Amino acid sequence: MSTNPMDFCTSQLDGEVILRRNKKEKFEDPLTIHELMIETATKFPDLIALGTRKQNDWETVTYIEYYELCRKAAKSLLKLGLERFHGVGILGESCFEWFIINIASIFAGGISVAIYPKNSFQVCRFIAENSRANIFMVEDDWQLQKIFKVQSHLTHLKAIVQYKDKITKKSPNIYSWDEFIDLGVTISDEILDRSIDAQKPNQCCMLIYTMGTTGSPKAVMISHDNITWTVRAVLQSLPFTHPPDNPEILVSYLPLFLIPAQIFEVWLPISIAASVFIAEPEAMKVQESLLKILRQVRPTSFCGIPEVWQGLQEKLNTDQMASTILKRNIFIWAKKVGLRRSLNPDAE
Repeated sequence: MSTNPMDFCTSQLDGEVILRRNKKEKFEDPLTIHELMIETATKFPDLIALGTRKQNDWETVTYIEYYELCRKAAKSLLKLGLERFHGVGILGESCFEWFIINIASIFAGGISVAIYPKNSFQVCRFIAENSRANIFMVEDDWQLQKIFKVQSHLTHLKAIVQYKDKITKKSPNIYSWDEFIDLGVTISDEILDRSIDAQKPNQCCMLIYTMGTTGSPKAVMISHDNITWTVRAVLQSLPFTHPPDNPEILVSYLPLFLIPAQIFEVWLPISIAASVFIAEPEAMKVQESLLKILRQVRPTSFCGIPEVWQGLQEKLNTDQMASTILKRNIFIWAKKVGLRRSLNPDAE
């Protein structure tokens, strides 16, 4: 029996697609996001998963704590009335809470909807309606005010959570992060597990919206398999290490509303039990902020983009020109050694 080509794609949030299978691939069966995460949390429960800056020190959570936090947040989303295949809008800069909300939205059977923080309230309204968002997670009062302006038009919206800073004016169905995270205490593990068990790799779990296009943003539907297959494909091409051998240490600084950033800073680290240290939001703009965290964390791998590499090169050139002849020669020697090592990592 022939397969209809249209069965390989869908534009319905609750739709399912046929997964293309290549017999030459070494991959095992398709995975859901939950399967990807619980495998790592079970194998490496005590390894550091996330680190976030708190005053002058790093606060970390292990993989089992990371997993349990995502489950706890997922229960709270269900308590607030999140429906299957309805959106959870995440409006704010990348941070520790962003990681938790993103995964919890999927665990709870919803759709994680990453939103560009600088979007206008009109664009936020379109995305909320387009994704049928039941819940909006906003970073601060500035983002909260955007949703307030269009709240009366959002027929699916049930609650808003401000996950950073103090809420300036309390209103019904507005929650702080602390209030939100404790809401799901009455939701049993069995209820959450039913939601998780109903999920399939060929179903949508995330919406990524385009920027800079004419007209309204266009939604790109991302399935569980889109993420987990891509992660496994990347791992076949790049020489990341896995526990128990030298776990990877990574830095998250790219904006997570972009899917490449999520692959390299959220999903790939989970698959290899890497430790991810989250930079401050200004790291992309303030070069010193990024350099500071790189010096502190000393990542084993670094995902750079052209603007970052260019900025680092300009800073190196400036520092080199301002140095003594001896330091300049050390700069030149160090760059040659670094290049040689990068081209041949196994060299002594």
